[in-house]
Amino acid sequence: MADPAYFPPPHSARIGMSDVEQLEAQTRALRSVDYQFGGGVCRDAVVVRIYWAQQLLSAEAAEPVRHRLLSAVADLHNLAGWTSFDSGQVGAAYHHFDRALEYARHDEELTTNIVYRRGRVHLHHGAPGDALAYFQRGALSPLASSIMYANEAWAYARQSRAAEAVRALGKAQDEFARADRTHPPDWARFHDETDLTAMIGTVHAELGDTRNAIPALTRAIENFGPTMARSWTFCLISLATCHFVDGDVDQGLAIGTQAVTAAEGLRSERTWDRMRTVEHLAASRGVELLARRHPQPFEE
Repeated sequence: MADPAYFPPPHSARIGMSDVEQLEAQTRALRSVDYQFGGGVCRDAVVVRIYWAQQLLSAEAAEPVRHRLLSAVADLHNLAGWTSFDSGQVGAAYHHFDRALEYARHDEELTTNIVYRRGRVHLHHGAPGDALAYFQRGALSPLASSIMYANEAWAYARQSRAAEAVRALGKAQDEFARADRTHPPDWARFHDETDLTAMIGTVHAELGDTRNAIPALTRAIENFGPTMARSWTFCLISLATCHFVDGDVDQGLAIGTQAVTAAEGLRSERTWDRMRTVEHLAASRGVELLARRHPQPFEE
């Protein structure tokens, strides 16, 4: 299989649609690596792509080619921001998301996705109010709206605003039902029925509603395939947390141990950040999760 980190420079001062398609294919391949193995595995390869993408931008191109190229470069920065975030490099994440927004000014759907991902950085780092400002931006397509509403629900749950969280979840489900999922853009392809189920479970877990969280998280865990290993691990962490909250120590420990094993197969700082909650709950119940982790990556 070709190395997804390799991307040859343009052969001439003028590029065509095939050059853009190759860049898109490279971004798609690296995004798959991120989902399965974590941003720490592929972030450097994504950043290397940006150098070649800049060469493409400096070449001559027909207007339709340049229009699509700008979106491709924006999405490459979008992925660089996401993998930086997953690697614990928040400053680099913001830098790449800002660049992505600059290049995507003509592409409303991609802009919405970049805004969503930037909001997730705020949510992860304890600023749900700031995250809400991003998630409430609005979206054109039902699929993008579903993503935004699901994350809006999560932010409300972080603020213990249960009624608003449940209402936003309902809107996410309604928009998802309306969406044409036949050919989703690559950056939104992750949001399928399993991802929505995982979000439902995550929001209810955040609210302490384990009765609704546990069935949803269990279904998501059953349905996530190996290509979505990080999302699967996140669900294991949330499910273990629910069992500890319910006082089911044996089940919490069994699933928590499974989550630790899964996390060790990833290079994702976010995964270990989320693991802290279940570790603290386990300790409060008198048990210990023997979690090991990769060294903290160097911040740019």
